[in-house]
Amino acid sequence: MTLKFTFWLDVCLLLAFAALQTVPFTGLVLHEWLGLGVVAMIVVHLLISWTWIASNARRFFTTSTRTRVNYAVNLTLFACTTALIFSGVEISREAIPALLRAPAPPVVDYGWDVIHDRLSDAVLILAGLHLAINWDWSLTAARKIFRRA
Repeated sequence: MTLKFTFWLDVCLLLAFAALQTVPFTGLVLHEWLGLGVVAMIVVHLLISWTWIASNARRFFTTSTRTRVNYAVNLTLFACTTALIFSGVEISREAIPALLRAPAPPVVDYGWDVIHDRLSDAVLILAGLHLAINWDWSLTAARKIFRRA
């Protein structure tokens, strides 16, 4: 059950992240709300993966090179994603003002907008690396899930 949930959560994260890459595709309102939904999915993803994260942090220097590279990519992805979320909150014109019941800022801070765009590019590359490094897990999980169905 956990494998199935994790697999479909990751598929939803991938699809949502792909949709978020182009604001004209979703429109600004859906982009911001979908972005907040991705935040929730990331938190759940991290909680499910916490055992792996903690065990590999403890034995970082005594594990395989592949695991160290995977951990470093994941840590960098986490840092960039956290900064991406923060910059998204800073430039939000729809979702955050609606949640806070505050008016949208009259002017977009283009400094944060540029940072948000660059971080989005970095997260796209790192997410691709994350998927590539964990591709064997994805295929194994898909085979198990679809074999049972």
